[in-house]
Amino acid sequence: MRKYLIAVFSIILFFSGTGVASAAFKDVNETYWAYDEITYLTESKIVNGYPDGTFRPQSQLTRVQAVILMARALNLDLSNRPNPGFKDMPSSHGSYKYVAAVMDEGLFPKESNHLKPYEPITRDYMAYMLAKGFDLETSGSHSFKDVPSHHWAYQSIKALANNSITLGYPDGTFRPNTVVTRAQFAAFLAKAKDNQFKTFPYYSKTLTYKIELPNYMKEKIVIKDKQVKDGVYVTEFYYKDRTNLKQDLLAAEIRKIHKSKMPEHQGAPYTLLKVKGDYHYFYNGPSESPYIDDGQLNSPEALEFIKIAFKILHMSKGIQ
Repeated sequence: MRKYLIAVFSIILFFSGTGVASAAFKDVNETYWAYDEITYLTESKIVNGYPDGTFRPQSQLTRVQAVILMARALNLDLSNRPNPGFKDMPSSHGSYKYVAAVMDEGLFPKESNHLKPYEPITRDYMAYMLAKGFDLETSGSHSFKDVPSHHWAYQSIKALANNSITLGYPDGTFRPNTVVTRAQFAAFLAKAKDNQFKTFPYYSKTLTYKIELPNYMKEKIVIKDKQVKDGVYVTEFYYKDRTNLKQDLLAAEIRKIHKSKMPEHQGAPYTLLKVKGDYHYFYNGPSESPYIDDGQLNSPEALEFIKIAFKILHMSKGIQ
């Protein structure tokens, strides 16, 4: 097998030209961090794009859009719901039935007689909707330093953390007042709806870091830690192909390099993830698919390899 651990930009260039079926939206391709979740919700007919074929993942999600997505995700009955009494959501409004159903189910807090439908939804309101809608357990000890116990959405935010739906940010915050993008809401919603998108932690004792990976990878990857030489350590992530090439295929690696060894690695094709004490952590990924020589770039195994490689790339940026 030819050597294929080079820079991350190489995989993007290579995989973008493999002939893989394009995403449902022209602005969300296989390299996008929430591609899996957006694709899942699209195929489940929960999310829609725009007439121009875009999803606009970085656009802020409005409160009424979040309500519609929750109603669809939960398959709520929209008929014969009581009027929630919002002055800015008359019964003639195109989204009225969704709002009435969600409010009747108690999935959105009613704080006044105005819904403010076109204001962007924030992370605390999103947490409340998901926790209530999917009846998430609040037991557990996980907490965030910017969400005190007296915060109105404390239990809901805690429920997301304890159900492996959110990790928060590397600095230990949840940032409850931050607005939510369409891609972020899709990722949270997919996790709440389907366990395969929830995450599990991998703790590397050798490299002293933690990474969160989606549940669907549990049976599909092998993770190996080793010391390469004094001051240099590596975690290798292998995709388990048991059907096509029938071997473990290197999909990504994380390197931990002591500062004293950095001059030896100047110019190396690594992507810096973080600096912790005397060590630098790097991501390194494949420059080409191991399936290229066999002309099987569009085989199910090859596509799964690509999916896993890109997901590890994204999740490695959040190592702690």
